[in-house]
Amino acid sequence: MKLKIQHKHLSNVADFLQNQIGAKGKKNIHRMRIVNALATKNKLVGEEELALLKEYGKTDDDNELVLNEQGGIQMEDAKEFKKQQEALYDEFFVVDDKNLESALKTVEKLVNEYDKELSGKSAEAHFILCEAFENEEEKGDEE
Repeated sequence: MKLKIQHKHLSNVADFLQNQIGAKGKKNIHRMRIVNALATKNKLVGEEELALLKEYGKTDDDNELVLNEQGGIQMEDAKEFKKQQEALYDEFFVVDDKNLESALKTVEKLVNEYDKELSGKSAEAHFILCEAFENEEEKGDEE
């Protein structure tokens, strides 16, 4: 079993799992293992995005990003940065560690059994998780 989430959804999905889905005992431990895997990858994606900013943004002599008058980062090639940033966000993170197999099964069950009303980012995160688990089941059926 694996879970495949686009980089742009990592933070929202991790937040949903951590703050919307309640669990106790072993189920909570499994849920937090997946949250931690997503959060760790999201942190790495943030570091990669910062590297892109430094590559396409203006930096000073200390290699620090230069801010514009509005407080944003001065860009040397904003168009190319945006293109590279979107490519980074469109990549997928796949949780397929054999050590997380039971945690993934638990989280899938928690997500599928979640029955509270959702809206906004929480609804989107729930949908993304349901789709990710559903797509994984369909692949398993094909094999």
